[in-house]
Amino acid sequence: MKFFLALVAVLVAAIALAAPALSLEPLQNASGAEELKPLPEMNLQDFDGKKFEPDALKGSVLVLDFWATWCVPCLEEIPAWNKLQQKYGDKGLKVVGITMASGDAKEVKPFVARRNMQYTVLMGDDDQSYDFNILAFPTTIIVTRDMKVYRRYVGTNPRKSALIEADIQKLLEQK
Repeated sequence: MKFFLALVAVLVAAIALAAPALSLEPLQNASGAEELKPLPEMNLQDFDGKKFEPDALKGSVLVLDFWATWCVPCLEEIPAWNKLQQKYGDKGLKVVGITMASGDAKEVKPFVARRNMQYTVLMGDDDQSYDFNILAFPTTIIVTRDMKVYRRYVGTNPRKSALIEADIQKLLEQK
């Protein structure tokens, strides 16, 4: 009986973890018109503990990737973020990895170097996970040049990179 209960618990957990992997939140109202909301204020620090001013990101299309060092799907996305930063960085894109629930900067900094993360990585404030509605890792938020949330992607799936790239292209075309 214990084995059966353990098996059911594992299956329920697997389904709960898989569900966010299929989640894509278009931010539209009932009429289909886009209703973009401002990005919540962010409390970010660099690896030296210095406060990072999010205003430095204004004017760029942003891919904000909320991730954790222990999150396997998060780590699998690193090459895609490197590719997007290389491809669109000179056109106005900034990929920003925001690490959460991963320890302190002295633990994360060497991890970022080992993983060859070729985009900005900052330390997030774990207490802000509710402000950004971070319910699972990875959570990726696409932000317009005027700092409005365009779309949220929760979890991962094989089409995620292509969908995000299409969002980026559309937003970069808008001046």
